[in-house]
Amino acid sequence: MTAAAAATRRNVIGLLWHGTFLAGASALVAPTTILPAYVAGLGGSPALIGLAITILLTGDVLPQLVFARVVEGSPSKRPFLLIAVYSRAAAWLVLGLATWLLQRSSTGILLGLLVLLLAAFATGGSLGDVAYTDVYGKSIPPGIRGRFYATRQFIGSLVGVGTAAIARLVLASGIAPLAGSYALLFTGSGILMLVAGIGFVMIREEPGRAQPRPPLRAFLRQLRAMWREDRSLRALVLIENLASMHLMILPFYAVMAIEVLHVPTSTVAVFAMVQVIGGALSNLLWGRLNDRVGSGAVLRACLALGSLMPLLALLLAAVAPAAYGLVFLFLGAATNSRSLAFNNVLVDRAPTELRATYTGMVGTLTAPTLLLPLLGGTLIGLLGFQAVFLGVAAALAVTWAGLGRTHVLFAPPRG
Repeated sequence: MTAAAAATRRNVIGLLWHGTFLAGASALVAPTTILPAYVAGLGGSPALIGLAITILLTGDVLPQLVFARVVEGSPSKRPFLLIAVYSRAAAWLVLGLATWLLQRSSTGILLGLLVLLLAAFATGGSLGDVAYTDVYGKSIPPGIRGRFYATRQFIGSLVGVGTAAIARLVLASGIAPLAGSYALLFTGSGILMLVAGIGFVMIREEPGRAQPRPPLRAFLRQLRAMWREDRSLRALVLIENLASMHLMILPFYAVMAIEVLHVPTSTVAVFAMVQVIGGALSNLLWGRLNDRVGSGAVLRACLALGSLMPLLALLLAAVAPAAYGLVFLFLGAATNSRSLAFNNVLVDRAPTELRATYTGMVGTLTAPTLLLPLLGGTLIGLLGFQAVFLGVAAALAVTWAGLGRTHVLFAPPRG
């Protein structure tokens, strides 16, 4: 085995390790199921649930362009990954402790602290996303990116099924008051994120050529030039903004089950487990499609699934409530297709030396969509689930129809 092959193998193992335990950590605090149920359990309204998810998403992308300028100026990006993963772990550990200690106090205190810690968690994720794009692009050759990403999500899904099952047991067992049960889940998520960080320690990153950090005015001119000259960048930003309409209702599939179908809280953890299973079963398809046809094809499949999900939820809620869990099976497949598609499209389209800047730019230019969960919660409160779900389905269907097979995002990778 050559030195380059050995380095690739080590990095694949490290990134798989991180992805596996990150998936387990995420399943314990799933933002589409468990986190909305936690806020609802504290008396939060749909608008407040939407606000919490908006904060979680906003902090993840708004600082990316600022972080990109810092990350591009360093030849090694791995230290930024370590800072990100351990700061995110700390946020869940603190929330777990606070939930345990304050469960009998004013729920307003906990909700306020939740907002602050979600913002800290998401900001760490913003730094990590910018650095990860560069490390991932250097560590995983283009010909195996689809298989790698699908394998990472498949293995992570198996762990996620187990941790989601544990979450259900914790919520259903009564071993602690309901808020105390959530405290155990948050603490467990923080611990698993600490373990996930070991994967980044394993990586042997080949230092790249540090980009000189230009003055702010020159940096902004560079961004304008990138936007003007790169058609694929403009296309990716447009498609991601339109595809993000799904965020308007993402946390409300579980809320509709609680408020309309009156499912018990422990069933929310079952939904989280079904969602992980759906993602796991779909991963091999997405990886194969990516490597054979291209990341743009996965993106088109993602949009098709996204447009069908709200319709399926409304149909099952109306005529087959007992089968409502199927919504989360397909939601898992849709979520995984989106993650694989947008990550690989970005890596394929961005010049190697500017991947962090491209990540930051796409994140910043799609930031307005992060208000959609708040908007969705407000509209659901005013118009009801049916009207909002139908509107989102229509918007995503139009976006899918506009992404033809000859679109610029279907071009071969740059490198």
